[in-house]
Amino acid sequence: MKILIALDGSEPSMAGAMLAKALPLPADSTIELLTVMEDHYAWTAGPWPVPAVIETPPDVERALRGVHARLQDIAAGLTAEGRTIRTMVRHGRPASEILTEADRFAADLIVVGARGHTAVERLLVGSVSSEVVDHANCPVLIVRTPRVGRVLIATDGSADADAAAAFVGSAGIFRDSTVKVLSVVDPGMPWWAGISPVDGAIAGEVYLSVVDAARRQAREFASSTAARLGSEHVVAEAAPRGGEVGSTILADASAWHADLVVLGTRGHGMLHRALVGSTSRHVLHHAPMSVLVVRPPRVAAPSARVDAA
Repeated sequence: MKILIALDGSEPSMAGAMLAKALPLPADSTIELLTVMEDHYAWTAGPWPVPAVIETPPDVERALRGVHARLQDIAAGLTAEGRTIRTMVRHGRPASEILTEADRFAADLIVVGARGHTAVERLLVGSVSSEVVDHANCPVLIVRTPRVGRVLIATDGSADADAAAAFVGSAGIFRDSTVKVLSVVDPGMPWWAGISPVDGAIAGEVYLSVVDAARRQAREFASSTAARLGSEHVVAEAAPRGGEVGSTILADASAWHADLVVLGTRGHGMLHRALVGSTSRHVLHHAPMSVLVVRPPRVAAPSARVDAA
């Protein structure tokens, strides 16, 4: 397994390194520790805006030596038999460089720390993490606690949710974790309830049948996902729930004391409101625990074909 861990020297980013140390990684895994040093520019006055470096070269060189030394210390703590540890320092925009390096490294997983501890701080400071989640070609683990003893997988039965669960089952890094599968139902309010009392009564009965069918479907989604995970030697518990999707996921994860919430980025299953982009972003920014977001791999656009005349 190839894991890219982005470090910026902060305590939240160090949680990613601590988590990697605790995970049961395959013996032939490769971990790359990446630090991105932002270039500091000032825009000079003139007919054309010109960027000028405002940090002196000696300061940059001194900082670079310190970063390399720190990365080597962290790498020493992650060393294990059969494991390869690499260190990398890049210059530029953190999110852009993380994504570029992940593609070059062909990472199976990107690990980044979550800045901020309150909901407001996470919304304001989590721009790098959010951009990486939005554009990465592999799963992204946003670390808030350096442990994954309890893993909650949210599913709606869609292909994207199935891919997230499959990653948990096949990656091997969660084999010591207890996994719980959650499927949330939110049929919403019936806009077709009618105007007259008779219409409302009839529509109400239909709506209850729709809710009941959705709950049965959710139970099937949770149970089938749990069964597949069980075949991968992961203990799983199906737990269908009803209610608003994002809030229910967070409430269930907190009540269960989950260390990690896993979900896909989009949901196109029969439960049309489950696990859409807004839900994953809501969970990402408000969860007090770590979040693993599994995006479907990008499909390259087919090249144009010109038939010979």
